[in-house]
Amino acid sequence: MTFLLRNTFLFAITLLSALSVSAQFESPVKWKVTALPINEDTYEIRLKATIADKHYIYSTDIPEDEGPVATSVKILASKDIEVKEGLTYEGKLMVDFDPTFGINIGKFKKEVTFIKVVKLLQDDVTIKGSYEFMACDEKQCFPPDEVEFSLKLKRTALQTASDSTDTTVAIEANTEEPELGDIPNDSLAKTIAFNWDAMDKDCVSADSDEADMSIWWIFILGFGGGLLALLTPCVFPMVPITVGFFTKGGRNRKEGVIQAMIYGFSIIVIYVFLGVATTMIFGADALNAMSTSAFFNVLFFLIFIIFAISFFGAFEITLPNSWANQSDKMAGRGGLVGIFFMAFTLALVSFSCTGPIIGSLLVQAATGQGPEIGILKVKPVMGMFGFSLALALPFTLFALFPQWLKSLPKSGGWMENVKINIGFLELALALKFLSVADLTQNWGFLRWEPFMAAWFIIFLLMGIYSTGILSKTGRPILIRFFGIASIIFSLYIGYAGLKYQPVAVLSGLAPPAHYNFFNEDIPHPSDFKDFGAAIAYAKEVNKPLLIDFTGDGCVNCRKMEEQVWIQPDIKKLMSEYVIVSLYVDNREELPEEEKYVSSITGKSKKIKTVGHKWTDFEIRHFQKASQPYYVLITPELDILTNPVAFTGEATYKNFLECGLKRFKELQK
Repeated sequence: MTFLLRNTFLFAITLLSALSVSAQFESPVKWKVTALPINEDTYEIRLKATIADKHYIYSTDIPEDEGPVATSVKILASKDIEVKEGLTYEGKLMVDFDPTFGINIGKFKKEVTFIKVVKLLQDDVTIKGSYEFMACDEKQCFPPDEVEFSLKLKRTALQTASDSTDTTVAIEANTEEPELGDIPNDSLAKTIAFNWDAMDKDCVSADSDEADMSIWWIFILGFGGGLLALLTPCVFPMVPITVGFFTKGGRNRKEGVIQAMIYGFSIIVIYVFLGVATTMIFGADALNAMSTSAFFNVLFFLIFIIFAISFFGAFEITLPNSWANQSDKMAGRGGLVGIFFMAFTLALVSFSCTGPIIGSLLVQAATGQGPEIGILKVKPVMGMFGFSLALALPFTLFALFPQWLKSLPKSGGWMENVKINIGFLELALALKFLSVADLTQNWGFLRWEPFMAAWFIIFLLMGIYSTGILSKTGRPILIRFFGIASIIFSLYIGYAGLKYQPVAVLSGLAPPAHYNFFNEDIPHPSDFKDFGAAIAYAKEVNKPLLIDFTGDGCVNCRKMEEQVWIQPDIKKLMSEYVIVSLYVDNREELPEEEKYVSSITGKSKKIKTVGHKWTDFEIRHFQKASQPYYVLITPELDILTNPVAFTGEATYKNFLECGLKRFKELQK
């Protein structure tokens, strides 16, 4: 599997790199190859990669067949040179865990220079070599490309580093292009033509950006966390007391309302500042590195266990009393400063309840991809904004409508029930971090089955506690309903675990379903992996086709399959199609009679593997070179609607529905 993952990823990169002559497919990495003399007969061959913003290339030490394509530099052996062992680099290497491949993977951003040392054994030498690399961003990867270069060097004591001949070459320079010839057996490349005129251009709605989706999702999580914190014993009793202070302490009702609004705004400022400070202090890259580091994930696991035990009532986590005392003194000054420090005091004294929720939110927001403004990661800020908004709203709303205070439930034992339920949630989240460490270090003990079993037990116990089945004391009706929901969810987790069925809400929390003890064969939903066979079958059964340009090493392809394709309504719609998955990184060698030369990318390229063929196919007919990419067609090659790439469930469902609707219209 890892071999296929690696090869898919490699081929995806080659495809996009090949499109450098087109502005649409311009490679995000620019290379400059130079030779710098060290002494009279020894040179450094320096390959400088300048990487576009938000893109990266992989390091040189990724284990073969265990991950994506590593960057590599090769110098062609010759009797005229001696190639020194080793390849060094100048640049910043960032290492983090890749859940698709299950290993730590190094990446370079912005700029890196690779250095290979050679010794000349003749006075005049032509050095030939090549470099291979793959570039990616958050959504897609460029296919790996191998570029050849040559340098003419002289062995002379008179040449120094300061007056060395500029041996810089362009990426395409000194690369011999193959002669173009007939394309044998290329029925899928030149001899077919898709009909774009039949397409319904207006049906598929515009897709929203995935980064925006993740921002709003983390905002919703933050808002939910704020509502939970609001129901804890540390915060809930403060609502009527604080609102009463503003509404009765002001000179008039209007002044009290304004003070309450300032108080609520101060809460938002305090927690948003915490989100900004977190990402500014550690930096976006450092937060990502921490989130995938085995050491930090084990540390987070232990911290969350401590949080859970604290919520279970074993002890209380508090900040130093002196902090709250000093803040309370500042609150006594009155005015805007006093109101701000009243809010700050609330944040300090409620830390025993809000701290674990905030910590969970910040760690979750810092992980994974997301938009950045300079070194500022946006997701932690949005998470804290959601949290603080939920916390601040009651103070403002109850000040505006003080009669609502009468409808508030009285403080009591139900708040302890809420705290213990949060403790169960913290326990479940702790396992997420231990799972990442397990994957990173290949410990292999917290695979799919034990993880799902642990979550099943946690939510079952939470349900039993909340319903009060084994307790002599009653539970409020809402807590009991929550307990019933927890039991139902635990049964669902148990069922999904036994069926090895990914659960959408656990995406990014649970280990991938293929990382298990007992089921090595998790089927792929595709019907075919060959376009010709899929077309023939679609004609036979009179069904439209879904072309899935994918790759074993494509992270977002797996996300689509595990988060979108598994949805019941999506699965039902996809069953109406013949699905053909074309793996652009399949390195299976084509038969000699099927190999050909393509110039579709602007330069001649030998098409030698199955993956090369599907890459060329995607570029030639759809002017795309990224994966995932989905196209709907009829067996007669009519395009049904606008193709889509990495997208959300709503857009993908609309995409499939539009294709079926257009197919039925064309059948009339």
